[in-house]
Amino acid sequence: MIELVIFDLDGTLIKLPVRYDFLRNELRDNFNIQGESFLIPMILEKTQDNNKVKREAFELICKEECNAIDGLGIHEGAIEVIKEIHSKNKKIALVTLQCERAANQILDIMGIKDLFLNIFTRDDYTDRYEQIINTMKKFDSTADKTLMIGDRINDFDSAEKAGCKSIIIRRGNQEGDDKMNWVKDNLQLKDELSKIL
Repeated sequence: MIELVIFDLDGTLIKLPVRYDFLRNELRDNFNIQGESFLIPMILEKTQDNNKVKREAFELICKEECNAIDGLGIHEGAIEVIKEIHSKNKKIALVTLQCERAANQILDIMGIKDLFLNIFTRDDYTDRYEQIINTMKKFDSTADKTLMIGDRINDFDSAEKAGCKSIIIRRGNQEGDDKMNWVKDNLQLKDELSKIL
């Protein structure tokens, strides 16, 4: 029986129009940070010995995330799914690779911040697996009683590594693979949750 449900934020519950090309240019021009990988691992790799530059680079990203809130889109049915899980007396937590400032603003806009018993952001942990494991530890929840809901392959891989179940939302033309439990939208998510919870 699932007791703890962990949600990802961007891509799962919302769409945050962060200007990633702009950020890549700014990181290159201001901090000499460049590469082909995702922004967070790239920053961590390039600033291993320089905490000041790391803080400034993450602050640049945080400001852009906060600015992007003006164009915030809430995925249809996202708030209802959270409220329904809450009504079943399940523990609900949030993990996000956005900064804490942006995450709190988004959850305030959505009006569901108080439904999450714990929120881990990039400011706490920069790795999804660490976010999941530490959320489970915080609630003394075992992997077999934990469900991760996300939208990326990394969410699936991290949940699998942590030993917990997952449901991955693959919107639009994205598809999952045979290994993962995936749905296309929050309506299918709601149906899948009714079978698990």
